[in-house]
Amino acid sequence: MTNVSDEEIYAYPGLIFDLDGTLIDSEPFHLKAWNEILQKYHLPPMDWDYIMSVGGISSARIGQMRLDASGRKDLTGEQIAKEKTELYVAKYLQEIPLFDGIAAYLKEGKKRGRRVAVATGSQLNETTKLLKRHGIFELLDAIVSSDQVAHCKPAPDTYLEAGRRIGLQSAQCLVFEDTNVGLQGIKAAGMTALQVFGGRIISGFIKP
Repeated sequence: MTNVSDEEIYAYPGLIFDLDGTLIDSEPFHLKAWNEILQKYHLPPMDWDYIMSVGGISSARIGQMRLDASGRKDLTGEQIAKEKTELYVAKYLQEIPLFDGIAAYLKEGKKRGRRVAVATGSQLNETTKLLKRHGIFELLDAIVSSDQVAHCKPAPDTYLEAGRRIGLQSAQCLVFEDTNVGLQGIKAAGMTALQVFGGRIISGFIKP
């Protein structure tokens, strides 16, 4: 349990939500898709600890990290990330559940007139499909994905762009995020964070 009250949360004019592991329980499915593609190219598989450690980093960067670790020069991170994303969307997208507890903050925030956005390390195509499937897309004032910024998490660009699109300064934004990679970016963006895990808030306010 945390000491953060609903009124303290909704005191922020802007609420920004990470997607994977925050709004949706997608990490197990990302892991499955990655390992299918890694097996195809005879690359070492990922385990749960690894996928959690890189949560928030763009798929292309993750792919390149796996190639670099294996000394492979015949592929690029973008190539295997593209295949992984296509497999993830085609095979697993319909299985991914919403974290209802965190989504409730987004929905209530919207009802209270707060500006709400998603800031994700995933790509826009898969993000849009998932948000539409769960009835979240039409509630959002902005979506910022990894293919819309110059530098992905842990850089602050994704969060700063989300704040810009909803017309608010960093100090006016509260971000829900599950990964340490994401929290680094939030701090660099000058925003306040709440860390979540398994569909619930696990921290007090994390100030920049």
